[in-house]
Amino acid sequence: LNNLLKMERYQLVHNRVYWGGILGVFLLGFITADTYVPEVMGPSGGAAQSLVDIFNGMVYDSTFLLILICSILSLILGQEFTWRTISQEICVGHTRQQIFASKIISYLAAFNIMAIVYPVAGCIREYGKFGIGDIGFFFYNVVKAVVYSFVLNSAVFLIAVFCCYWFRNSSKAVAFTAGSTFVLSLYLGYGMKLGFPVAFLPTFQVREAISSQAFILPGALIIGAAWIIVLIVLAWNKFCKCDLK
Repeated sequence: LNNLLKMERYQLVHNRVYWGGILGVFLLGFITADTYVPEVMGPSGGAAQSLVDIFNGMVYDSTFLLILICSILSLILGQEFTWRTISQEICVGHTRQQIFASKIISYLAAFNIMAIVYPVAGCIREYGKFGIGDIGFFFYNVVKAVVYSFVLNSAVFLIAVFCCYWFRNSSKAVAFTAGSTFVLSLYLGYGMKLGFPVAFLPTFQVREAISSQAFILPGALIIGAAWIIVLIVLAWNKFCKCDLK
């Protein structure tokens, strides 16, 4: 497993699509940071008062950004089926369990980093305007945002992983991933306005976590864990049925 994890990290570090995504997300965050200053968490959120507000506001509003990141994930992972990379890993003696675990760990870590680049870029842009302020308060909020972003965004990224194991084709996986995450984003936006049930969505729970000053939010953690477990089980079942010889 350790060798596979090293190989996955090497492949992602040298993947131009991944680094293109990192650069694109950074530029998007840097360019749009000023738009969060007057309405940090939407029209009802008020104006930003500190760098913490910018960081939290950009995490809060990253729902549609996840469509782009999930599409990049499904493109890269889907190519491993299209190019028969996974079949080659089977041929050299790695077990399915090792391959599956290494890809889950590596891809979730890599793409959660990509998601956090967005608010980091915004903070770099707005640092001259707000400064860092109270360092303890700043890092408390950043750590909390990163923790809940990792747990709940991982649930969304696993939709892309499941699509890759389902279709085993990069183009189909990208199309279905983009479509499903877009529909979920629309449902969140209109559901919050129209009073539909949205608490089951990881993207809603991210917003709840960011809006709260409490660090431990059992509801958000339970919903994130439930999505993660269900999607990992579904993806594993699909992977077990793949013909990789």
